Formats: sequence, structure tokens, C-alpha cells
Amino acid sequence: MRRLRAGLISFAHMHAYSYARVLKELPNVEFVAIADDDKARGEEACRRYGVKRFYEDFREMFKREELDFVVITSENAKHHDQAVEAAENGVHILCEKPIATSLRDADDMIRRARKAGVKFQTCFVMRYSDVVLRVKELLDSGELGRLMAITATNHGKCPGGWFVDKELAGGGTIMDHTVHVADLMRWFTGSEASKVYAEMGINIRKQLTVEDNALIMLSFRNGVQASIDPSWSRPDSFPIWGDVYMELLGSDGRLMLDGFRQVVYSSNVKGGPTWVHHYWGCDVDYEMVSHFVKCITEDLEPRATGFDGRQALEIALAAYKSIEEGKPVELPLL
Repeated sequence: MRRLRAGLISFAHMHAYSYARVLKELPNVEFVAIADDDKARGEEACRRYGVKRFYEDFREMFKREELDFVVITSENAKHHDQAVEAAENGVHILCEKPIATSLRDADDMIRRARKAGVKFQTCFVMRYSDVVLRVKELLDSGELGRLMAITATNHGKCPGGWFVDKELAGGGTIMDHTVHVADLMRWFTGSEASKVYAEMGINIRKQLTVEDNALIMLSFRNGVQASIDPSWSRPDSFPIWGDVYMELLGSDGRLMLDGFRQVVYSSNVKGGPTWVHHYWGCDVDYEMVSHFVKCITEDLEPRATGFDGRQALEIALAAYKSIEEGKPVELPLL
């Protein structure tokens, strides 16, 4: 069987390094090219992963390489142009979340991919977590009865860099940390959000020009009520990046989901963090990328489509609108 030829655009996002690792590990993939507008960063990534061809301009990569698919892990505001270029060259797209910084861009990306007949998947890696899949099975089996309410957190450290630049990121912690759990809520409920209300706190890190803590309340069309705390509330000294935690209340029971609970914590006397996080659970990045490859080779529908990315983005954008207007916002926005 022919190996699929893959390219990766930008190591701006920290997830790019894990996805690149997976591209090198998959036996049916040939990782052939990297494009990055940061030349030093891109060339260093080529050396690290043994990729021979580097392009400072992603358009040149599409002109010169015969790619089957591309992984987009650039700054959020750059996703649109890169995804459109991929679609116009007939290249399948695996795009980091959030899919874009506006619904118009997201809709255009999805439309272009559909017109070109290419697969478009959003990098919602939690849909590949063993823990999440087990919860989905329990919900679908009726174990919890009628799902009534969900409360969730996606806490983390402040990533800094372009993540705190509104022009590149589209916002702060709401844009960064809402979409993963919003996507799981849509997946678990089988419903769309109908109303969003959000409050933004005074920044923990005073120097930021974007928000670093917030609380979002959601109503879904099927009656489920939900909340999301997407704050960058972990101090820099915290031993792990953050969490994906959810509690689900049903008419017949209650479930607690901790996406990163399969861990070992260690301490040492040689300096550095007091506690170190050693994760040994499911490799969600590997499962996601390998499944996307399977979707291409077997003509399957991606588990998290471009539309799923668009709908989760809409919830984040509705939260910003609610904060601006000081009242609940009805969905859809467009």
C-alpha cells in the first residue's frame, strides 16, 4: 500500500511537536515537508524530525510537493488561508482548534473543503481519549438516564506568546480553552447550544491584554444546562499543564470524567518542580492522527469534522458577545 505523503504547517502551536512525532511513527505515512514562517523554528523542526524539505512560505510547499494531507498548527488567525490553500490543491486537512477566529472564516474553510472533495478534521483530540469514549458509551447505553446537566473545567497555565495576542489568537483563555469541552458537550448531548451567558473576571496576570479567567453558562436545545470554566488559572509553578474535567448529572445517576487521571506523580530532591507528571494513559494525539489517516485511506467521515470545529467556535464567540453586551446571547449567531 502506498504511504500517504504528509506536510505540517507551523510549529507555532505546542501541539505541533506531538503531531510531528506521530507522523514519524505511523508506518503508512511519509512526513515529507514542513512550512513555517519562522525560519529558524521550522529548520530546527526539520532537523529534529528528519524532514528534508523546508518552506518558509506554505504556498510554495503546496506548489512543489505532492501531498495527501496537511496538519495545520499555526496561530489561529492563519488557519483560514492555509486551509483554503490546501483545499484548492486537493489536500486533506487536519486543523488545530479553534478552527478559525471568525464564523465567516470557518464557514469558508468548510465550504472550500467540501467543494474540493477533501476531508476536513478539527483536532479535538479528547474524542479519542479512552476515558471520554467510555463515558460516551455509558451515556448512549442509557446508564445515566436522561442527561440533565454538565459542569466542566479546562484549566491551564497561561501559554504566553501569540496565545495572548488577540490579533493572532482571536482572544484569550475563552478562545483557547472553551472549545474542547464545548465540543464534548455537543457530542455527549447530541444537541446544539441555544443560549450562552458569560462573565469575565479581573485578570490574574495583570499584564495581559486578553482575558485569563471566565465562566460560561450554556443552555442546549434538548434542555441540558451546562457550565464551562476555561481559565488560565494554574500558576507557572504548577507541576502539570492543566485539566479536562467534567461532571455529568442524569436522571438515574452521575458521572465524573477526568481526562488525564491515568498518571503517576513523582518528586525529587535535585531541584525543578516539586511534583512531576508522568502520563501513561491513551495517546490521544496518536489515535487522532492515525484515525484521520484511516479516514483518507478508507473514505470515512472524520470523528470531529470542520462543522464540529465551527460549532464549538460559535460557543466561544457567543461568550465574548455575552460579556460585551452583559446579557445572554441566543444561538445561532449567523
